[in-house]
Amino acid sequence: MSEHFYSQLTWELPGSRPLIACNMVMSLDGKVTAGGALKPGSLGSPFDLETMHVIRSHFDAVLSGGQTVRQHPFYLGVPAELEGARRAKGLAFQPLSIVLTRSGQLQPDTPLFQNPPRPPLIITTPEGAASLPPEIEASSMVETLAEPTPAAVAQLLWEKHGVKRLLVEGGPSVNFQFMQAQILDELFITLAPKLVGLRSDLTLAMGGQLLPQPREVELLSVHRHGQELFLRYRLHWQ
Repeated sequence: MSEHFYSQLTWELPGSRPLIACNMVMSLDGKVTAGGALKPGSLGSPFDLETMHVIRSHFDAVLSGGQTVRQHPFYLGVPAELEGARRAKGLAFQPLSIVLTRSGQLQPDTPLFQNPPRPPLIITTPEGAASLPPEIEASSMVETLAEPTPAAVAQLLWEKHGVKRLLVEGGPSVNFQFMQAQILDELFITLAPKLVGLRSDLTLAMGGQLLPQPREVELLSVHRHGQELFLRYRLHWQ
């Protein structure tokens, strides 16, 4: 099998916070859900799923919002065959799986909290922490922030958990918040040859305001596999 085109990614790190990237698969009409499903395989091919794992293999931690985790309650890790590549990069054998949730409404009897490869990290508000089931508190690390903004989350991960590269995997509200804060550095998009059309399905980033425009959006690479396109962008905010 030939080497994946994302096997040898390199970055210049910001220096005072983690480098932050987002990876999502999107239909031709701009949807990241199909019938409300936001999970691997709902739009992308098996190769897209492999690509997601290869991208994860470069990051210290992978973050998703509570709504995404409730739909797809699995550890945001890599297959065993990529653990050696991570160790060769000086990374832990599995990325740290992070859940960003204000409410703390998570289910303990799900794969994320049942014998995970590493204890997941829950970042929440004090009120959300009080709502966490005791089984989750026992199997996870919990951090509370009075206001868990993207900047505060990034600083916490940088200073306390040694996260130098953070991958964000949705949902659209979380993606929006990191873009609005102007700290999303890169965007990986798989363009899937599918149409969705439902008005209720979600797009890449969704919030209550118009997003600020980066000074430049730089297309770093384009790869084709079958009928899918794999796009990598660099967002220059300053």
